[in-house]
Amino acid sequence: MSIILSPGNYFGKEQQVSENASFRLNITAYQPDVQIREHYHENAYLSLLISGSYEERSKKTESGVVPGEVLFRPAGYSHANHFQAVGGKCLNIEFKPGGLQELELDHLLPRTAAIYKTGTFDYLYRLLYAFVQDPGSSLPEEHIINWLCEYTNDKMPERLPWLPKAKQILENEFDTHHTIQSLAARVFVHPVYLARAFKEREGITPGEYQLKMRVRKAMTLLFTTTLPVTDIAFTAGFSDASHLVKCFRLFYRATPHKFRTLLKS
Repeated sequence: MSIILSPGNYFGKEQQVSENASFRLNITAYQPDVQIREHYHENAYLSLLISGSYEERSKKTESGVVPGEVLFRPAGYSHANHFQAVGGKCLNIEFKPGGLQELELDHLLPRTAAIYKTGTFDYLYRLLYAFVQDPGSSLPEEHIINWLCEYTNDKMPERLPWLPKAKQILENEFDTHHTIQSLAARVFVHPVYLARAFKEREGITPGEYQLKMRVRKAMTLLFTTTLPVTDIAFTAGFSDASHLVKCFRLFYRATPHKFRTLLKS
């Protein structure tokens, strides 16, 4: 008989966690040579194997899982696991039914269990990096929605009258972090529709666009003011100076301080 795991519960030791009304993320570590008996979870979830390896057994299949691979397990999917000699570590992304229904995302979840080879979904690896770097960031939520977008194939219309307003919000409101849900509510479209259309038309996600606008604002302030880098960071919407420095270096291959020194020379 399968063990039932209630929402938020996993075998193994939880090392890091973050959640909101729609999703729960955690990183869980497993000891070497652990046998996990047959069980199922009340909520559907994704599990990305970060390190180690294990065997996944269900009534119909038995598969080896290696680092980088992603498993989707629907709610009530019964399975057992055996972690190998080195143990393992997983990123789990749990879908909360109530939050998904409120956002009208619940119908997008796959209905059957599946294993995806390493590299299949870019957004999930970006999510892993963002979550490890900053557990409190709302950016992982964007990557989850972008993963859900992979299952929708609706053709985008030629005209998107809401897109200029969405871009204007991201370009001008530096003191607010806009999630896909909050942005979609402002322009009166579905969040998944917004995420797909924005990426298709602009080539980057709304979160990446917002970051680009903040770095651009910081660049403008470096040219036009003598504000300290810390003040520039807060004015441009960054949480602190170190966050600005890291993002600025990604765009311009230099720190704000080095760039300002270059301007003065």
